[in-house]
Amino acid sequence: MMKKLLKATLLLAALTVYTSCSDDNDLKDPSERLQEATAKYMDILTSAPNGWAMTMYGDLDFGGFNVLCKFEKNGKVTIANEKFAADTTAVSHFKLEQSSGVVLSFDEYCELFHYFSDPVNNDGYNSQTENGFGADLEFRIISASADSVVMRGKKHDAKIVMTPLTDDTTEITDSVWAKYLREVAAVAKVMQKGSYHMINGTDTLQLKANRSNRVFSYVTVDTVGNRTKHTIPYIITPKGLTFYEPFTFGQKTVKGFNYASGSEKYEQDGGNGIILEKFTPNLNQQLIDGAWFISEDGLGTYSKNYWKTFRSSMLNTGNCYIYYAVIGTWRNRFGLTIGPIDKDEPSGVFITEAYFDYELIGSNQIRMWFNGEYDEIGNGEFFAENCKFDFAIFPFGGRGKTTAKTFTLETDDVKDPSYIKLKERGNSSNVITVYEKQITFPFGDSINQ
Repeated sequence: MMKKLLKATLLLAALTVYTSCSDDNDLKDPSERLQEATAKYMDILTSAPNGWAMTMYGDLDFGGFNVLCKFEKNGKVTIANEKFAADTTAVSHFKLEQSSGVVLSFDEYCELFHYFSDPVNNDGYNSQTENGFGADLEFRIISASADSVVMRGKKHDAKIVMTPLTDDTTEITDSVWAKYLREVAAVAKVMQKGSYHMINGTDTLQLKANRSNRVFSYVTVDTVGNRTKHTIPYIITPKGLTFYEPFTFGQKTVKGFNYASGSEKYEQDGGNGIILEKFTPNLNQQLIDGAWFISEDGLGTYSKNYWKTFRSSMLNTGNCYIYYAVIGTWRNRFGLTIGPIDKDEPSGVFITEAYFDYELIGSNQIRMWFNGEYDEIGNGEFFAENCKFDFAIFPFGGRGKTTAKTFTLETDDVKDPSYIKLKERGNSSNVITVYEKQITFPFGDSINQ
């Protein structure tokens, strides 16, 4: 047995030597190979005449946003992104460094880039892990060519892809980028609003597009009636929308859908027979599925008095501003969501939720009540015990089904509502208007005060 083992070991050693000698690159020192890779990646990054469109993803509570980057050999990088005006750019700094491979690092603060990694931003993004949008500043390069650069966030591991921007011009101008970002905005305005049916032959899946978070959501029900909410993150491009990762539907793979101007029906990118078709849910269902922003101006006299008491307690006892307030489904369940931030250290948002049960009546009425449950983080219960959070809850629904409130809903356009007005039955002073457009600091506060 010893002789057989020895022979096998010698044979393996011989094969190893042969393989190593047959590949000259393996003879190089690892640091030398990394230096060559770094130089190669620098050439690729700086060779795109119009720069790159980066799919910026963070925590996958959210979808992706476009960040445009133009790299120069001297370490300068010009940046734009679709969350700012289309013609807004900034110059920052980047470097390629070696850390278990080659890492692209954006190592100088730039609002247009760090917007996605800051723990708090002007649009109220705050993942369930309370990291803001949850994006990275350092990206491990997986592969790179003139056609694409594939990376992973060094900290959060989201997949990031950069593709070169193409245009007739041979050098970057504001108009090249502005055109791209305006086309993205035009597609986003149409494609990511509302509810959809994904259709594969006779199979249909109902989806809800969350405009602010850029995710599709759908619900599955198991054999005992338990409901589970699933999300599909996506990014908008001038061509349409692309999923973060392929989605399997009816044994077919879906990567995204192509935009079609003037249509509410979109074909799958690459064909394969699957269609995304928009439909209009009842207004009360849109209230449940959406995220509708509350502002002081939209509160009637009845609810305004309760909210003033709550806000005062948050300021004086909780030392917090209210950064946003939402009725609808902000994360996973229907209810009231508040985003307080500390007045002195506004480095993050304390997600605070109270959950409602409800009954839908016809197409435009809802009966709802607070079921006594707060968020699993513990913020809701804390602010209820210390800062009168229940005063914000009460105008929407009493505690328990026996004290439920019934509302009639009105809007400007049921297909594309910019607001929903809730009018309580039997209480004409309780009228609450909530808005589709995101509102921050609904009581006029500011972290710059």
